[in-house]
Amino acid sequence: MTGRQKALWLAALLAVPCLLIDTSAGAQAPAGRGPRGAGAGGAPRAQHEGASRDPSAAAAGAYKLDSDHASIVFRILHEGTSYSTFRFYTDAGTLDWNPAQIESSKVEVTVDTKSLATPVVNFADRLTGEHYLNSAKFPQARFVSTGIRRTGPTAGEITGDLTLLGVTKPLVVEADLVGVGPNARGVPTVGFKGVAKLKRSDFGLMTLLPSIADEVELQIDIEFNRQG
Repeated sequence: MTGRQKALWLAALLAVPCLLIDTSAGAQAPAGRGPRGAGAGGAPRAQHEGASRDPSAAAAGAYKLDSDHASIVFRILHEGTSYSTFRFYTDAGTLDWNPAQIESSKVEVTVDTKSLATPVVNFADRLTGEHYLNSAKFPQARFVSTGIRRTGPTAGEITGDLTLLGVTKPLVVEADLVGVGPNARGVPTVGFKGVAKLKRSDFGLMTLLPSIADEVELQIDIEFNRQG
């Protein structure tokens, strides 16, 4: 290889990192646009341009749960060393929304206990069996709100009754409005996230106590569509 050829190879190798940096940074973007994911002038776009976090943007009335966009994940301490996570898919639910007086709003959610999902092969069958959730006898869990207290501009404390394994106990959900706006079909939609804690022994679920913790942490993500 001649000296000139070596120099050309060296120049090409040195240019590669510059090209990678140039393309990943979104250089030479058209005027008035930033990199992908940014708005005019490079400012970040909102998560969804049609969504709002203003509770009053959700029209009053009856809403129905969108089961395709709702789930409940629960975490439980396993033998004091790690947390196991599982997921339920919601079966049905309603929201009676009153933005003028949110405290008077009401929510009901029904969960199909047979819908339990876990990454451990065949473990869901065991957990829905008679020694745990006993889904054959108790196919549903149900939460019915009894009161709502606003704790912030988009946050609230929802108190209600949870029925699980045939036992009804009070439950408090710390909820937060995620967004309000039309979905892809143009239907007015409102979505929430929430967290709650319960003791499984309160509902008669005593299997493997205390090696498997009594306290269960719930993470709730749920979406409702306006009816009518």
